[in-house]
Amino acid sequence: MFVEMKTIIVKPGTSHLIVENFQAKNAMADMNGFIDKRILVRSRNKEEEKVIVTIRWDSEEAYKGWKKSPVHITGHREKREKPEYIIDSMSETFTEVSSGIPV
Repeated sequence: MFVEMKTIIVKPGTSHLIVENFQAKNAMADMNGFIDKRILVRSRNKEEEKVIVTIRWDSEEAYKGWKKSPVHITGHREKREKPEYIIDSMSETFTEVSSGIPV
């Protein structure tokens, strides 16, 4: 399994805007190899809120297929300007080496 993890730090009271954006149905869900998307929010900090989005793919090739797809590229061209409520963001990718390990 291959996972993309996006971490987005936003101004207080604005994490819902990121959540709404990632909850919206898009072409990603119809891509071959897409497994699921999970959204986590930390809003306890008074200076900022953090949204973590994990997107799971059955392989790195499926992920790369999405990144190179015309619909993905077009979507990012249309959203060139970073909204003022976003303080910082980063994206990392991981290969899952084990899952479901009991503790």
